[in-house]
Amino acid sequence: MRPLTLAGTAAALLLLTGCAAAAPAGPGAPQPPQASAPSAPAAGLEPGPQARARLADLPVPSADGEVLAIGTALQAADGPPMLCTMVLTSYPPQCGGPEIEGWDWSAAAHEEASGVRWTEASVAFLATYDAASGALAVVEMLDLATLSMPAYEEPIGTIDEATATAIQADLMSLDRADIRGSAATADVATLEVVYDDGSMQAFLDDLYGPGAVWVESWLR
Repeated sequence: MRPLTLAGTAAALLLLTGCAAAAPAGPGAPQPPQASAPSAPAAGLEPGPQARARLADLPVPSADGEVLAIGTALQAADGPPMLCTMVLTSYPPQCGGPEIEGWDWSAAAHEEASGVRWTEASVAFLATYDAASGALAVVEMLDLATLSMPAYEEPIGTIDEATATAIQADLMSLDRADIRGSAATADVATLEVVYDDGSMQAFLDDLYGPGAVWVESWLR
């Protein structure tokens, strides 16, 4: 269940200049004006087939140590517990997200209906994360009310909305469980992932240019 939510055109400037042969100027003679150096092209590729081909190399990072996980935990009758990175507001709710290993329902207040169990409010816990299996392993439950969370950093982009939408289409072509969605705004494309250690952001900065894609990691 990955919602289709919604990034920079790299414009290269080609400066054509002609050079006319001239006799060397003597000492004290007026010097001809120096031609301006061509403007450096913006970094990154335009969205499209070439960029999509390179997206196949987008890193799939695992966490080296413990990470902070916050969200709704849910378990259907025929499945494992999951940390919901997306919740459908049906009754009982439906969920998409990484599996949670070592989950103990007695450690969190929860509801149950039609064989589905889910936490009444968001839960917080320390965990390890392995990208190959896509699973979280609980290390320690935390009290969400006592956590001091950093302020949300609003993404600031450098592109136009049409480019953001085109990059979003590139990103949504990726069929990976750790990618939870994408969005486009007036100046940036956002990619929502289960976990990024910074390598995904660096790759996309290099691919599309800095300020084109903002990577949001669910795990911190």
